Amino acid sequence: MQLSIVHPGLYRRPETFRQQTETTHLGLILSGVDYHRYFTRDGREIGELEKGQPYLSLVPPGVVIDFRFGKKRENWVIQCTLSALSISTDGLASQLEYDHTEIRLPLFRPIPLEHALVLREKFAAVRELWLEGTPAARLAAELTAAGLIAEYLRVEPLESTESTAARFRRLIDGDTRFHYSLAELSRQAGASPGHLRRLFREVYRIDPGEYRARRRLGRIMTLIDGSTLSIKEIAEEVGMRHVTHLHLFLKEHCGRTPGELLRQHRGN
Repeated sequence: MQLSIVHPGLYRRPETFRQQTETTHLGLILSGVDYHRYFTRDGREIGELEKGQPYLSLVPPGVVIDFRFGKKRENWVIQCTLSALSISTDGLASQLEYDHTEIRLPLFRPIPLEHALVLREKFAAVRELWLEGTPAARLAAELTAAGLIAEYLRVEPLESTESTAARFRRLIDGDTRFHYSLAELSRQAGASPGHLRRLFREVYRIDPGEYRARRRLGRIMTLIDGSTLSIKEIAEEVGMRHVTHLHLFLKEHCGRTPGELLRQHRGN
């Protein structure tokens, strides 16, 4: 994923404007919105921002933005090119291509004020580094901006009630010893396995079985790196009754045996 900064800006003056984005806009809206609406190229309204609510934005080229900011405006925008980002086929969202998968993202994400204040420092760092002008500083600016994309991906929706897919993911994450099957976790989430599989794939762009396998692999590698547990004990910690299951799992997911990984990471 290649990101190249065109211009990082901080905007404070009152302004009423309507524009079509020509570059990707990675932004932080802290304050001052009187109204802020956004549309597809053909004029369909996608949404409107809530006054007084901070937002992160990741807007690809081709979105029409109609806004008015008042006197208390604080609006950071990093204009950049991002080869992996485009407008979705329905024109209503951003679409980020990664690992042969298209990740659908909202154009604007509401965030808590305390999170916005932390991110403000990162936007300020990008601007200062870019204006410094040296190749090293500009590279640092672009790497910091890429980190803000990562923040965008990690932001959880500000909802009073947890979505079914998010609840299912939380249950998967919470089952750190892998005691429950996905079917059992689906029942705990209050929906059928088939329905939750479709929801999970729609929201997170990954099958829940594959997501859980990645979590399990991460747990195994943590135990190999950071503990003195035996292969048998590691298998038990990740919900596998037999060492053979661990052997087959690791061969499938990383092409190595448990013994090979232990020797590589522990030197024995």
